[in-house]
Amino acid sequence: MTDKIKILFDSFHLYHLPQFDPVIDLLSRDDRFQIFHSTAAINKREERDLCLKILASKPGTMIYSESEKERAKKMKELDLDVFVCGWSRYELQDYITEKTLAGMIYHGIGVKPSYWRDNHPRLNIRFVEGEYRMNQLRSHGIDIDLALTGFTKLDPLFTDNPVPDEKLTQSLGLDPGRKTILFAPTFYPSSLERFGMRLGEYTQNYNVILKLHMWTYFLDRFGQYNLIPQRNLAYNLAEKFSHIKLLGPDVYNITPYYKIADVLLTESSSTIYEMIALEKPVIVNRFFHLKLSHKLFRYRLFKKRLSKEMDKDIANFCFEMERVRDLPGMLEIAFRDNHQKLNVMRDYQEKMLFKLDGKASERVRGAILDRLQNQG
Repeated sequence: MTDKIKILFDSFHLYHLPQFDPVIDLLSRDDRFQIFHSTAAINKREERDLCLKILASKPGTMIYSESEKERAKKMKELDLDVFVCGWSRYELQDYITEKTLAGMIYHGIGVKPSYWRDNHPRLNIRFVEGEYRMNQLRSHGIDIDLALTGFTKLDPLFTDNPVPDEKLTQSLGLDPGRKTILFAPTFYPSSLERFGMRLGEYTQNYNVILKLHMWTYFLDRFGQYNLIPQRNLAYNLAEKFSHIKLLGPDVYNITPYYKIADVLLTESSSTIYEMIALEKPVIVNRFFHLKLSHKLFRYRLFKKRLSKEMDKDIANFCFEMERVRDLPGMLEIAFRDNHQKLNVMRDYQEKMLFKLDGKASERVRGAILDRLQNQG
């Protein structure tokens, strides 16, 4: 193959980019590849503008239009060798030609059923994080080519350079004498509203890094659910409490913050499986601010938003919290007893995350090259 391999990473949403970053970094140093980027024209302008600004700093060429139809046309005219998406909830065949190898590095590894429901028939290959997920996809009828690679997003956790971690800690103004809580509430169902301003009161002896989901910043509503109060609450917490550091939407990648945090606080989120890669304690909040239909019919929450089986499994390697006021005591328990969960945690690492060696991106590249060679 004498010509360069044309590969486009379609960051349809900004929160798809963290999975791509390590692969982009790897391929940018590989002369065999020519990199292109794009993002969706149909997103809110605030998200589009920020995503375009971030992508402009990456190695590669931007393919974009204010019209989604025109964006698809431009991409198709490239006659790409490889197209990589973070989800497949759009008409992929309109964006790529028949020859293009279409792959997906899914944007999360959590407990949501969308993990296996999101599988467009035009996809040729899916890069999978672990054996458990391979089996789960097969059991739900996914019959495309699956490549067991590990989770590319986590590759940077296994580099030996401590300098970025020190700079990040200093830039946030964290107190080095305190432990650090990373609170990553999902947009729905979220526990942040249930905490309210008490979050600041209960965590006064800690540093708190508050990382909202991108949709909390970019959407005012999720279906019938109003996200504005959640967003305003986060602003109010950061304004009132100096120990709470709110990350803005420009911080699109949570991965570096796992390394400087001592504990993760969240709900049913893919961040759980990412944090256990470092064998640090995870506290899962079992109280949510729910819309009325989910308050009355809780089973609908699991049917549409969560996998009940995986949500239940979390108890085996995380600490569960049922009430807001239990946070101070639960933090102490998590730090004291995390060692008791390490054996189970390591079992889930192996099931969910394959090899934690910082080389998942290399395995993605290898799988791409193998398929292109066989295709040719």
